[in-house]
Amino acid sequence: MIDITSWPPIIVIPFVLLPFVITFSGIFMEVWMARSRDFDLIIASQPNSGWFQQQVLFWGTTRLKSRCIVLSTFSGAVLYPKLCVRLGMVDAEDMLNFPPHLRRRLLLSSWLIIIGCAWFAIVLALIKLSPTR
Repeated sequence: MIDITSWPPIIVIPFVLLPFVITFSGIFMEVWMARSRDFDLIIASQPNSGWFQQQVLFWGTTRLKSRCIVLSTFSGAVLYPKLCVRLGMVDAEDMLNFPPHLRRRLLLSSWLIIIGCAWFAIVLALIKLSPTR
């Protein structure tokens, strides 16, 4: 069994803090995109995606919180485009014509959040499973 309490502090501190840095970097990227012109470009690039347009109408686009929710739901569609097209959530043509630079940013922010949260879960498991002194 791995005992994280026996590791030197110079290794433990970065190992525990790095998931927060990674996760908050992804969250910061997503909030930045929600506040920028990129958000309007993302909405304009999906005119035939009925589900996505419903999300925009339901949540709205005036508050930062609602913009982040809409952007997060669309990030899931960008992560799994074939599944979302098959389920009718987004239009295949709209996804093919989606701007590549925005696709890269959405994928990067999503993967940063996913990797950071997974790493944090591993850190919590190691701390929980380590014997107490």
